[in-house]
This record gives sequence, C-alpha cells and structure tokens, in this order.
Amino acid sequence: MTKKTYQDKDRDLDALLRDIETWFSGQGYQIQTNKTDGTWFLQAAKTEMWRKAIGASRAFNVLIQGQPKDFSVELSTGEWASNLTAGGVAAVLTGGATLLVSGLAAGWSKKIESDLWNFIDQKVMFGEKAKSVQELVVLKTQNTLEEKLKQLRDAYDQGFIDEIAYNAKKLEIEGQVRVTQQNAGTEEKLVKLKSLLNAGILSQGEFEMKKAELMRESSNSELDAQISKLNAALAAEIITQEEYESKKAAIQRESQLAGKIKQLQNARDAGIITGEEFENKKLTLQLSPTYKDHVTS
Repeated sequence: MTKKTYQDKDRDLDALLRDIETWFSGQGYQIQTNKTDGTWFLQAAKTEMWRKAIGASRAFNVLIQGQPKDFSVELSTGEWASNLTAGGVAAVLTGGATLLVSGLAAGWSKKIESDLWNFIDQKVMFGEKAKSVQELVVLKTQNTLEEKLKQLRDAYDQGFIDEIAYNAKKLEIEGQVRVTQQNAGTEEKLVKLKSLLNAGILSQGEFEMKKAELMRESSNSELDAQISKLNAALAAEIITQEEYESKKAAIQRESQLAGKIKQLQNARDAGIITGEEFENKKLTLQLSPTYKDHVTS
C-alpha cells in the first residue's frame, strides 16, 4: 500500500477520479467506483482470463480522501468487490488490502503503480481546479437542460411533436443555458468586487460604478432571454415576422431604459448625484421620445 498527501492544491476531486477512471479504461480495465462525503474510491481489474494467465487475481484500489485543498491518494490491491455499491468502500479495504503480489504479477503491478503515480502527480499539478459555488450551480443547471434537450429530441424522433414545435422548444432551452452562464458569471464578479471593497482596494464610488457595469451586463443577459423566447415563438409560427420585429424593438427599448435608470440609481447611491437630481434625470429619460411609450407605473 502506498499513499501520498497533497496540500494547498485546490483540485476538483470528482474530476481527478474521472481522469483516473479514463486512464484505467484506456488500458482495457473494467472499472467500478463509489463516492461518499469526502471519499472517492475506484477499483480496476483486467478480465478474469487475463488475471489467471499472469497469476494476478486482485484488483487495483484507488482511495481519495479529503477536500479540494488538502487530500490524500492511496493505492493498493484487493479483492474485486462483486457489488461495490452494496458493500461500500470500508468492506473492500477491510477485506484485505495489500501492496502487491509475487512473481510476474508483482512486476506487472509495480509498473502499473509507478505509471499511475506519475499520472496522478501530473493531474494534481495541472488538472482541474475545484469549482466555485456559482460554477457548480451552472453545471447542475446545464445538466438539467441537456437532459431536457435529450428528452425533446426523443419526443421528436418518436413523432410526438412536429419539427416546428421541436425547433421552437430547442431555441428556448438553448437560450436558458446562455442566460444561466451569463448570470453565474455576473454573480461571481460581484462577489470579487465586494471583496475588493471590503479590503479597501476600491472606494464605495468605484465599487458602485463597477457594479453598475455588471448590472448592465446582467440586463443584456435578460434581454437575450426575452429575445430567445421571441425567436422560439417565431419559429413555431405563433407570431409573424412583423410582430417579431415590433416586439423585439420594444423589448430592446425597455431594456435600455431600465439600464439607464439603474446607472442613475448607482450614481445616486454613490453620492455622485443628489436624490432630487436622480428624480429629475429619471423623469427626463421616461419622457424622452425614445422611451415614453414604454414607461411602466
């Protein structure tokens, strides 16, 4: 049994296990894995006939424990678990983990072990970093939407919906994916901005101005979502091309007005303009020929 401890690495341990799984699969091993809180476990073994040929009846065990910044990786050999999910990791390891066996199998196992450690060291050094909360939210949403796209395609292939309905729904779901990614990026930038403000690197005024820029980006993502729905309605022939152009122009004007008012609010909050100036400028915007038909109460 050999073990290494890695500190201050900030690595995505799910990705590390997947990389190790790919490494074994590429060499013709059968794989099974088990994951619990803070523990990742993998078993890899060659076919029964191959193992008998070289006298190696045991499987490779890879045990990862810890958190993204500080974790350990342990390699050993042990009996292949007939049902890893039912037995659990502890049952496999307490069943008799050992380093290696003798003869031809020992030499083969040592070579595999050495190559695997080299691979793991490289992945720890250059592999994927642990994902932020925002990135995990995006991944979860993307997986959900990708599953929806798959179900939509299956429904179309089986003739439950026609091509027009399929294309309309597909456009809508793809628009949701883009908006999710954009919103997550904005949220992450806001968190970083707040940390710079708290550290005294940005003044309150600078913070508000930068925040306003991010809010404009966020408004653009909301605009994309609305236009994506319009595209879907057009593709489904729910609205005409003329209606599409009219509604799209109205949405863009509303988005521009909302963005400009948000800039004014940030300027007021940062003390750049007074409350009275804010109200006057806001009224001027709302009464301008560009926006006055789209003011909401």
